[in-house]
Amino acid sequence: MSHNSKGNRSNVLLVGQIYQDTILHVDKFPEEDTKIRANNAEQRTGGNTCNTAKVLAQFDDINVCYMSAAGSRETSSHIMESLQNQGIATNETMLYRDDKILPSSIIIHNQASGSRTIISNNDLTDLTSEEFVQAFTKINKSNQWWVHFEGRNIDETIKQIDWLNKKASEEHWRHDLVISVEVEKPERENIDLLIDRGDVVFFSKVYAQHHQFAKAHSFLSESPLLQQRLKPSAIAFCTDGSKGASALDNKTKQIYQAMPPTIEKVIDTVGAGDTFNAGIILYLSRHKSFQIANALEFACNLATRKVAQQGFDHLAI
Repeated sequence: MSHNSKGNRSNVLLVGQIYQDTILHVDKFPEEDTKIRANNAEQRTGGNTCNTAKVLAQFDDINVCYMSAAGSRETSSHIMESLQNQGIATNETMLYRDDKILPSSIIIHNQASGSRTIISNNDLTDLTSEEFVQAFTKINKSNQWWVHFEGRNIDETIKQIDWLNKKASEEHWRHDLVISVEVEKPERENIDLLIDRGDVVFFSKVYAQHHQFAKAHSFLSESPLLQQRLKPSAIAFCTDGSKGASALDNKTKQIYQAMPPTIEKVIDTVGAGDTFNAGIILYLSRHKSFQIANALEFACNLATRKVAQQGFDHLAI
């Protein structure tokens, strides 16, 4: 895949950690020390940014690159092939580790309540800032990017963002760069330090609740942490599950809200937030004037389509 801008194609780079997910669909959550049978089991590649990449790659006007640490070439090659078949470029941005298998997750999906319980394991060394610099330098043919960072591996991620910000500023293409960060897991040490580094910041419902806000819109409008840390020009989004999502334009202090369309049945909520992020990235990279209300509605609709079906295929309509 070429990374040069063809017509109006946007270049999007997603930086995070790829996982091999095993999803077990059960009638009810198992009690400890019991044996139950799953109704259905599936394996797919996962990880927040990998899911977002899979959704974005379905749209024709986006060049999608994905950067992650991975297991050895031997153990990971079939996964990279599958990503490339979906239109996700990984050739120069996948950092292989010797003799290590991919990080994995077991996801128990309780069909009665819709809850997802995730048990994950990851022994890989996360992506370093040196590796990020090297890989980005290889793929950067256009100086026009949206680069999205998963909120993990915080110390190295901060170095990666700071390097990218400095490079784009010194080379006078910072206005053609959007840096977005995902602030999802409040228990991650120093995750708050990512907030002031994002032009666009994605917060989770869990993060808002951790800061004592029951509703996404009140978290965005009233949180002292955000007032203190968000860039003056930033746009912040916060998902609220079945209640939709909210956005804050920090420049004007205006709050936007969108409700998801109603669906007959919730089928698969795994990756709904990642799909929402893809919707925002897609919409805002298409519309340079940053139409926040429309982006919010588009992303809520896209995430709802995902929740109403199994997996991530055929979301682009």
